[in-house]
Amino acid sequence: MSTQFKAGRVIAPDSKWTGEEPDWHGWEKWDTEKFYRTRQRALQFYNYYLDAAAMKPMVLAWMKKEGYSQTEIAVIKDANANVLPTTVGKLVRCLERGMPSLHPEAHSYFAALPGHEHPPTPKDDRSTAKGEINNALAVLSNVKYVAALENATPKAYAPSPLERIKTKVEKEIVGALLEPLLDAWCDTRAEVATVNLVSYLRDGKVPTQGCKFILEWLNAVHAEFNGAYSKEDPQLVEGYDYIPRADLRKIVKNLETMIGDVNSHAKIKVSMRKPRTKKVKDAGKQVARLKYQTNSSEYNIDSISPSRIPTAQRLYVFNTKTRQLGVYCAKGSAGFEVKGTSIKGYDESTSYTATLRKPKDLLNAVLSSTPKVLDKTLDNSKLNKKPANGRFNEHTILLKVIENKL
Repeated sequence: MSTQFKAGRVIAPDSKWTGEEPDWHGWEKWDTEKFYRTRQRALQFYNYYLDAAAMKPMVLAWMKKEGYSQTEIAVIKDANANVLPTTVGKLVRCLERGMPSLHPEAHSYFAALPGHEHPPTPKDDRSTAKGEINNALAVLSNVKYVAALENATPKAYAPSPLERIKTKVEKEIVGALLEPLLDAWCDTRAEVATVNLVSYLRDGKVPTQGCKFILEWLNAVHAEFNGAYSKEDPQLVEGYDYIPRADLRKIVKNLETMIGDVNSHAKIKVSMRKPRTKKVKDAGKQVARLKYQTNSSEYNIDSISPSRIPTAQRLYVFNTKTRQLGVYCAKGSAGFEVKGTSIKGYDESTSYTATLRKPKDLLNAVLSSTPKVLDKTLDNSKLNKKPANGRFNEHTILLKVIENKL
């Protein structure tokens, strides 16, 4: 039956038989018998006047009030109206018009019902409605997922780089060269020929990873012929008794030569490989956690920017608490690297720390002298040098860096 609303109520043309839409005003004063009679009449009333399509907008509005997400509401909205049992719409209509989801005396009422060995358990109508909605969402989501899988275009299989190398080697070296060579060796009418495998590997540009698959084939074949030649395996001796012993010896020797050629080729390829260039981390990111003292009023000195330390060749620091001067010399041309609160890449044999008895004089020399003059000054000061540890703290003044190698 088509649905019509007026002033927020369902129009009941057949009210002579169905009555008007139930009103839940003042239900608190009703006895439980009247409450459940009215609930039953409400369900029958909506079943008579409302279909699933008419109740769907009410269910969507109620879902929004109950905290369902926009995506979940959209799933129910796009689905057929009959995806939910009509009971959901009926209960939602009752709840929105003031019916409590569970009468406070429901348990006592159901327990007193006659004719039940085990009294039925009353259900919370809000939980019932939400349970049906959640079940529908789960089913719809699964259907959508399965449909997406069925409609998805399968991706073409892409072999890994190692698989491509293996295929190339098995086709161009093993299949095109070694297997025909093996067949020729087993033909007693022909001379056992040798082959320069190195040239084939070089011309075929076989990478180091490809040598592994060639060696696997060669070692397996060598083990078989060597077992026949050395007479260690009676079955192999019997299987290859048609090949003269002198030819067996030549075959074993040829295989050993080829195994050595493949190993040599692999080593050459490794030695020719370009070393991986180490990615240099941005100087600002390196020194982000470095601890140091910005300035010292006691010694009237300031720290340089810590971002100048990475890649520098020499660094001078001073600890204002311990009066220790630190001299750091880089170990290689890449210079220093900063990690956390420490520097890396310094030469432990030439880097050192020393406690200064008259700090101000030497600090001025560090700041004003050229590197060579400063080296002489520090050597003449007869400092008690100790190994440097590369760790800085909040008392460390960054005095000076030298970017270029001395």
